[in-house]
Amino acid sequence: MTLENAFAEIQQFWPGGLPFAFGRGRAASRLSAEFGRPLPPDLVTYLDSVAPAEDVEFATVGNPLQLYGLARLGPQQPGYSFNPLTQQPLPDWNPAFFLLADEGADPVVLDLGQPAAGIQKLLHGAGSWDEGATIADTLGQFLLCSAALHHALTAFEDEPVVDDARGFNLAPQAAAWLFPRLKAWAGPHYSAWCGDFDNT
Repeated sequence: MTLENAFAEIQQFWPGGLPFAFGRGRAASRLSAEFGRPLPPDLVTYLDSVAPAEDVEFATVGNPLQLYGLARLGPQQPGYSFNPLTQQPLPDWNPAFFLLADEGADPVVLDLGQPAAGIQKLLHGAGSWDEGATIADTLGQFLLCSAALHHALTAFEDEPVVDDARGFNLAPQAAAWLFPRLKAWAGPHYSAWCGDFDNT
């Protein structure tokens, strides 16, 4: 899914049309130089025309997803690629990882060495950065699914999650809106977005 197609879908449901103002930061050349490698075309479009100027939060079932603003993007990421106390790189971090966001310190990355592998959410505290899953094939799919989950959790019932004897469920109106859409939009990554709920 392209960024253009993703935002066309988002504009159909997001109040005001867009979840954030496009930064139009023309940051791809700078970041390509900082990483010392060419960036995939989809990421170039995102960095030059779409990425927000400031961090943006999307609601999730647990910790919010923090989408990084332009000023925060780069190869030197405290706690992931870089130790701010020792001022040294952290050796277990893949220098090809482009950190886009995090969810409760779980990094969301695009591997510049394997961009076709898609957007991955890795697990912090697992002893290595080998643990995680692909959550989207493209940046557009990632942003659309993030926006859709946020919308389901904030735009319908006052209590969007029902946790009782019947399980951990998304409330009925939110579920009726979200699940069929994410089955279409997330495709094989549906469980990465809806797997927390028992009523999917």
